[in-house]
Parts: sequence; structure tokens; C-alpha cells
Amino acid sequence: MTTANPLDQLKDIHLPEAIGFWPPALGWWLLAALLIIFLIIIFVLYQHRQKSAYRRLAIQHINLLFNNKQTHHQTAVQLNQLLKTVAQHTYSTTQVSRLSASQWLTFLDSSANMQAFKQGPGQILATAPYDPTSCISNPGELKTCCIQWVRRHQ
Repeated sequence: MTTANPLDQLKDIHLPEAIGFWPPALGWWLLAALLIIFLIIIFVLYQHRQKSAYRRLAIQHINLLFNNKQTHHQTAVQLNQLLKTVAQHTYSTTQVSRLSASQWLTFLDSSANMQAFKQGPGQILATAPYDPTSCISNPGELKTCCIQWVRRHQ
């Protein structure tokens, strides 16, 4: 009598099917969503930075104007030109180009919800282009006023 080997009666091991790539697990979906959100945030921040680049450049120019050793008249004239250029970048060129004197100061105040031009240190900008003897009474306040306008105008 021959005894059969009991191991011969065993069947081969059945391996499970390979795990498929699709559909991904929940963690991968969350990672993909976070990546998309992150990319959208980066894009929006980049767009905002690009839109406000002219503001940073204008503030640098204002700082340079007040650091240069030039007459008050020259500073006021160049500052007026700079603010007009910034305004033309933001608003209609024809709307801004024709403004002068008190209309210009009113526009500056109303566009940034301020009162520093019509009633404050910015009054010099109305007369400086036309009066070579004009003098800036307080350069620090005028500089602050112009920087605030560049930051706040809409």
C-alpha cells in the first residue's frame, strides 16, 4: 500500500489580481485637489502682483524724487507729472489729461478718498507747474500724501 503524499493534493497558490491604477484612492484625490487649489492661489497672487507693479514703481520714483538734491519747484513739477502718469495708467487718458489746478487736486482726493491734496500738503501740485518760485513747505508730508494716493487710488 502506497501512501499518497498529502502535499500532492494541494492546489497552487492563487495570487490576487494586480491592483489597478484606476480609480485612485481617496488620498490621491485629496492631494490632486490641494495641488489644484495651490496652483490657483499662486496664479491669483501672481496676477495681483503684476497688476500692482506700477504702484511699486511709482512709489520708488517718489522716494527718488525726494532723495535727489533738486529745487522744490523741480520736485513738485516732476511729482505732478508722475502722479498724472499713474492716473493715466489707471483711468482714461482723456479724462486725466485735461485736468489741472483745482480740478486735478479734486480728482486726486476723490479717486483715493482723501483730503490731503485740496486741503493739505498736496496743494502745491496745483500751482507748482506754473510758478517757478513755488516752495514745498513740508516735503515729508507731501511725500507721504503722494505715496498714500498711489497705494489707495482705485
